[in-house]
Amino acid sequence: MTESSFLDAPVTAGIIERRADGYALVFDRPFDLPPAHVWDVLTDPDKVARWLGTVEPGWHLGKEYRLDMGSTKITGTVLQMTPGLSLQFTWEDPLGDESVLDWQVLETRGGSLLQFRTFEDTADFLAEGAAGWQGILDAFDAVAAGREPVGASMEQWQDLRDAYAEEFGVSPTMGHLDAEGIVFERWYAAEAGEAGTAVDRAASDLGLGGEASVQITDDAGRARVLVRQPAGGGNGGSEEVSGLLAVWHQALDAAGDHLAGNPWHPSSRRLAALKTFYGSGNL
Repeated sequence: MTESSFLDAPVTAGIIERRADGYALVFDRPFDLPPAHVWDVLTDPDKVARWLGTVEPGWHLGKEYRLDMGSTKITGTVLQMTPGLSLQFTWEDPLGDESVLDWQVLETRGGSLLQFRTFEDTADFLAEGAAGWQGILDAFDAVAAGREPVGASMEQWQDLRDAYAEEFGVSPTMGHLDAEGIVFERWYAAEAGEAGTAVDRAASDLGLGGEASVQITDDAGRARVLVRQPAGGGNGGSEEVSGLLAVWHQALDAAGDHLAGNPWHPSSRRLAALKTFYGSGNL
């Protein structure tokens, strides 16, 4: 799969695996290039800057790193590194979530195979992450082949995210902005009536719902919740819109906890992080 995967009908190139302790996102990319070349693209900071972002001071065993992806800043620690073969590091995002990324470069008869795995505790942002990493790996392919990476529009990324969600039964997490206002879609393992009660409760607790349209459909025991609310003509970077997206995001998280029977308490730190996230060009 190359960067053209975003330009045609969305086709998933990765696999979302359910594990006893969470989830794994799996990509295997074959190359008709020697492993040393693929390893160089994976680890040389100048090349990493072309397909992922500016990494400082680079990947060094046991050391912390900082990654600037433009609208997103990542930190982490390199856990394992065997030159020419494997690289593993933590990935700590601005929302305070942490995962582990594992890269392997294997020699094959025709060249090499890049194996990428990311391990997550929950399904939060998993469909979004799958679409995002597919685009990043398309950019990796381009750099490895000596081409300039081609990006994707938000609409193309959303289509690919939705394809991952449908194929692997993982709910979308992020909200977004369209011509009519903010939009969220969430899926819950519950009946529609139960989900409606949980969403109403969470929205009321956070002072939401007056101008929102909430549609809930029952899909074989799974409730699909679609939330729409006018955003007053604002854009994704405005403080008002990013704040509204952040509060609805937290409300839908709370609804999930209510349905699971888990205690939920509003977190001002999480809300502030979500507001920054939605206001940083992540729409």
